[in-house]
Amino acid sequence: MKLPDTRPLKENVVVISPSDLAQEVKSVASQSGGAFLKIFGKKDNSKYYLTILFDRTKVLAAEGQDLESGAQVIGEEAINLFRKLMGNPMVVDVYSLDEIGVKISIAENLDVYSKTPKITIEELFGGRAPARVEKPKPVPKPAEKPVEKPAEKPVKAREKPKPKPGEIEIVIEIPGGDVLEEALKEYTKHLISEAKRIRTLQINKVVYSGELTEGVVYLNVHIYGHSEGQMREVAEKRMLHAISKYAPVILRMADIKPILKEIKVILDGKEVAPQEIVERDKKKIGKVDREGRLTLAVLEDVWPYFSAMMRTVVNEIERQGIAVKAATFDVPGRKEFEVNAKLAVETSLSEDQARKIIRDIITKHTKELGRTLKRYMTVHNVEVEFIKKAETVKPSAKVPTTGKAAEILQKKAELEKEVEKLLQQAGVEELAFLTEEKKRESEKALLRSRIEPAMEELKNRLHTELKLIPRVTFKWLKLNWDAKGTTVYVDIEASFMKEEIGGLFGSFSGVDEGRIKQDVRETILRVIRDIQKEYGIKISLNKFNVIVR
Repeated sequence: MKLPDTRPLKENVVVISPSDLAQEVKSVASQSGGAFLKIFGKKDNSKYYLTILFDRTKVLAAEGQDLESGAQVIGEEAINLFRKLMGNPMVVDVYSLDEIGVKISIAENLDVYSKTPKITIEELFGGRAPARVEKPKPVPKPAEKPVEKPAEKPVKAREKPKPKPGEIEIVIEIPGGDVLEEALKEYTKHLISEAKRIRTLQINKVVYSGELTEGVVYLNVHIYGHSEGQMREVAEKRMLHAISKYAPVILRMADIKPILKEIKVILDGKEVAPQEIVERDKKKIGKVDREGRLTLAVLEDVWPYFSAMMRTVVNEIERQGIAVKAATFDVPGRKEFEVNAKLAVETSLSEDQARKIIRDIITKHTKELGRTLKRYMTVHNVEVEFIKKAETVKPSAKVPTTGKAAEILQKKAELEKEVEKLLQQAGVEELAFLTEEKKRESEKALLRSRIEPAMEELKNRLHTELKLIPRVTFKWLKLNWDAKGTTVYVDIEASFMKEEIGGLFGSFSGVDEGRIKQDVRETILRVIRDIQKEYGIKISLNKFNVIVR
């Protein structure tokens, strides 16, 4: 699992008693937002390494590995493996996490989190305890007395008014939650009023559970109900949003801050949690063309439509005399789409004229696609970077001359040719260097006249195209080069900042650092290939470094 790099509170602790370890986890988690354990254990000559993530009350994620075979287990299998290891001594590292650390850890390990049963800390460490409860056998003798005592508890349950048909059942399972009763009822009213605005949605039951501490309640909200047809997806999203939207009602009425821990909407027995909606709304980011110039980010289910539109848009722009060197289309949305385009272009047209042509073409095709898919689409932002071609210095620019000057220059060239001819005929080794040195100088001058403008063009184009890489902000570029023979060796270093996005677990970046570096490298290599073709020189990438913050 990907977990924050923190120093352990306790390191290399040998644990024999599971109850001592349970007490340690509870103590650490209660003083902060959560904890995680790194555990090394042995069973039947096999060695295992496990990682378990907790919040204040329960297990969030568990992952294990067999160190000999390398086989991995996650979720319930990892928990069962841990329970088997508890009978033997284990070496444990204990780490503390704050609330933000816990949420980031969940976000970084959604696959493990979704497959791990959310059992309490007591259930994890007390998995074997029930066997001890079965040992005492004084059940037959005091059979009558235990029957009388539990008989009093159901009486209390019966005294609670049962909801009438059509009413919504409210269940509060929070220890000491009496102080929250009125606030939760008012909160429920807001949820019900939101539900009434959604067609086909009927709420039957709302269950509140969690933990109440000084001035804070860590709240779990589960809504049970019924919905049908295409409105089910809308109902799920809107109710999950409403749970967060109306949470401040609790703070206002009870003066207790609610922190939502686990929220779920269960419609007709089918459960949906926020991370499942995130997975369903997954974006696809990839290249549209073979050359890797065109990048598109949009939902997977509409990718074919937008990729075809993007190719059509670029072809039409290029027919207007605007060469598109690179382009990125970022299209957020699900039911409604918003097109954000970034392009790097080269053209002889004025910048204002080129911008107008590009925006008009994108807007036209966006509207056409919207009519085809019967979705509302808008063009939100179009950014155009203009690449200015570096001026090529011609190696031996001919100076127009007339009269006496022309005669002198002509005689000078004839004399140089005559001297070279005499040197070759004489075969004098001591003077051979004169012709060779002159050739080398002319070759260097010719090559340098192409290299310098090529390197300037490479730097300008990289500055433009690195700004188009999605989900990051380009900060700076360093480019050094050295010509050896007919090859130019370049060292490139670039810096980027990952863009933070608002998610279900707060603001974090959902961009993989390895993917960013791969995109940057592909972009740089593509630009180098283009420059090689245009200027007829060989360029080799010697050193390459990408810094991502």
